[in-house]
Amino acid sequence: MEKIKLAIIDDELLSRNMIKKLIQDNEQYEVAADFADGKSAVNWLRYNEIDILLCDMQMPEMNGVDLLRIIHVIHEYLPVIVISGFDNFDYVRGSLVNGAANYLLKHELTKESLLQVLEQVREKYHIEPQERAVCRRTGYCIYDKGEFTKEGIEKLIQDQKIQFGGGNYASLVISPDYRFSERMNPEEFRKDVCSTIIDILSQILGTEYPFIICQTKKFHLLVLLCFQEVKSTLYMMNIMKKLVTRLQKQIIRILDLTCTIGMGIVHTGLEKALMEADEMDDILEDKLYLGGNRLLSSPIMKKMHYGTGEIPASLWKQMEFEQKNQGVVELSTLNEFFDFMEQERMPQKKVMDNCLEMMRLLHPEKESECEKLLDRIKGYEIFEMLREDIMDFMNRERIAAEKERYRYSPLVNQVIEFVGKNYREDISLEICAAQLESSYTHLSRAFKQETGMRFVEYLNEQRVRRAKSLLIRGELPMKEIVEQAGFRNYNYFFKVFKEMTGMKPGEFVAKI
Repeated sequence: MEKIKLAIIDDELLSRNMIKKLIQDNEQYEVAADFADGKSAVNWLRYNEIDILLCDMQMPEMNGVDLLRIIHVIHEYLPVIVISGFDNFDYVRGSLVNGAANYLLKHELTKESLLQVLEQVREKYHIEPQERAVCRRTGYCIYDKGEFTKEGIEKLIQDQKIQFGGGNYASLVISPDYRFSERMNPEEFRKDVCSTIIDILSQILGTEYPFIICQTKKFHLLVLLCFQEVKSTLYMMNIMKKLVTRLQKQIIRILDLTCTIGMGIVHTGLEKALMEADEMDDILEDKLYLGGNRLLSSPIMKKMHYGTGEIPASLWKQMEFEQKNQGVVELSTLNEFFDFMEQERMPQKKVMDNCLEMMRLLHPEKESECEKLLDRIKGYEIFEMLREDIMDFMNRERIAAEKERYRYSPLVNQVIEFVGKNYREDISLEICAAQLESSYTHLSRAFKQETGMRFVEYLNEQRVRRAKSLLIRGELPMKEIVEQAGFRNYNYFFKVFKEMTGMKPGEFVAKI
């Protein structure tokens, strides 16, 4: 179905993006092209036909009134809707006198008001959608990776959708470092990010260097540049470096988002440049462990080797034991879970599968919440981001469980928190009192009155709890268990363990 084709001229990127978003997926209208300055728009309009033009009134170099006069020389009857941030009658009169079809204020711009004005112009000028050969001339976006081939690009050139070819080629791969809040729609956010980056690229490159952009299913952008008139390889690489530096800064400023960019070398053949773009896109998946916010050069980019190991069964058993017997899993155990995946360099799908299994194991009653979290972060491409969000989710459960545990006076709660963080160290009530700047006698009395235990009894209880969790693993040497639990020698450990559990460590393991 043919649509009514629009073009936008506005020096503000955010304004152009807002208009495009307002009519996104509209059944009647589509944006065929957008420009940051009047000169580029005029050059484009000499070779292309559209149905309606939306034009900003205040732009550098050429204002809206001057632009209206030039446009109506090229296309005498082209309807122009002027858009301005100034609610001033002089601007309204100036635009209408010079042939504007209608007028919109930026601060009043909504989807309803935009469509209403478009409909008014459509009816007034009797505009009907028809097939038009719109050629972006120097820029074109592809959303089907199957068309981002030598044959596909040659067909675009043949169909006059773009002027491209007859020179040297270089590729860029842009991988935004996506992160999503709980209220955000990840799919829509990634679409908006890609759309904005495409607009930033278009604005930077202008009409000087033809380019083709392919948006992949992972919402990466593969960019192919054509240097038609440039012959110096060094000069072309300098252009690329300046482009990438400016692009990174603009993305941070406009989107508050970092990105990882792979930069290729200059090729005389289109096919080699396309192949290099695919290779870089594949390698950029390695930012899962290497991290984001980087600029990489294709000659030094090498694919990472991913491991095939599995989370040890003993670690699964330990987490399940801690959850059932303590209400929460120890932070050290959770960190070991993530550390193992990182050290093993597990592929992203395996990481996500393990995280889902872990959350189902620890919170079977919250399966829907766990799956919702995984759906949100499955678009993450950096391991540390994924780890942080899952740890944050797990810590909420920990905080809820510890509210019951920390039900004493602020001073005694501080003691409990101090023990929780330092039970592996050689600590005592004296050290704790010094840390809290409290009297030893007062602290000892208050702790005993509120908890019903002496400090050393509570400390040993935490250490034995940790020892039980480590014994479940069945693979750690007893010496390591004793040390990790905070005991200084075997004899004292066996004595305390027997007093608290009524059995020896070996008997405890056999019973479990």
